[in-house]
Amino acid sequence: MIHISEAANSRRNRLIFRCVLEFLLDEGRRLIDRHGGGFTRGVVHMAVAQASRSPGGNVRGGISVRAIAQSLGLAYETTRRQVAVLESAGLVSRAGDSGVTIAAGAPAPPLTWDLERCEGLRRLIADLKGLGYAFDPGPGATPQRDEDLAAPLGALLDAFILRVLEAGVAPYGSMLDALIFSGLITTNAGDITYDRELAQKYAWSNSPPPDELRRPVTIAELSERLGLHHETIRRHVVRYVAQGYVARTPGGYLSSMSRQQSPEILQGGQIIVQRFLQLVQAARQMGLDVEAISPNVRAPTRRGVTLAT
Repeated sequence: MIHISEAANSRRNRLIFRCVLEFLLDEGRRLIDRHGGGFTRGVVHMAVAQASRSPGGNVRGGISVRAIAQSLGLAYETTRRQVAVLESAGLVSRAGDSGVTIAAGAPAPPLTWDLERCEGLRRLIADLKGLGYAFDPGPGATPQRDEDLAAPLGALLDAFILRVLEAGVAPYGSMLDALIFSGLITTNAGDITYDRELAQKYAWSNSPPPDELRRPVTIAELSERLGLHHETIRRHVVRYVAQGYVARTPGGYLSSMSRQQSPEILQGGQIIVQRFLQLVQAARQMGLDVEAISPNVRAPTRRGVTLAT
């Protein structure tokens, strides 16, 4: 478990967390689309790629199916089945008796894939700046062209996403639950996330927004946002309602703010915020010119709600 420093606790965690979740959902949707709707399969493939490639891009050996399962919080049999599908598709291959590695002939992601991910990170930083968040200055490498930065930054993003997913397993139960619940949280907060006034007002872990500022989300909206089958979303949301984590309201579903304020969820959010800030610093040292990214100020999307004073 990562240690949460006082400095991290004093940051506007909720403001950062909302924006980072939007970015992570975009990354999750891209991964799901790339693997034909298989979120778990995409994450397993990402874990194998990270474990089996050196920083220089060369194959360096395999990782066992059991190690993959343990690192991702998945059942061994689930992991084994996903590895078998990836092997049949020519994306991974066996390395010895028990290891798995990226297949020698597997196609690498196109440059456009990593360039789009770089642009997504830039937009996230620009959005946070537009909302009034000031990144701590730090040492950086000579700014690099996007074409040169794309592949190493893509590998850095893979590591970030895997660590974030690991952090989500404990409070949510599984990576898929973390993804779906994150979709609920972000869509409910859609009128707040990029509204500078509201985002600042409800920026801290101890300043949750009231229900009247959040909007319900339907199963169809979640399915479209996440790229997951309607029935998969429905089954999970029905379970969340039974657990008291989500309420059915006119117009759809609202995630429970009492659940979001639980210690394990707040701790998980703080971990994500701290890992994101570490990601930005690592990207800066790779050559991402954070200071040169201009703030992005979005128009408010309020729906006729009066701000409480």
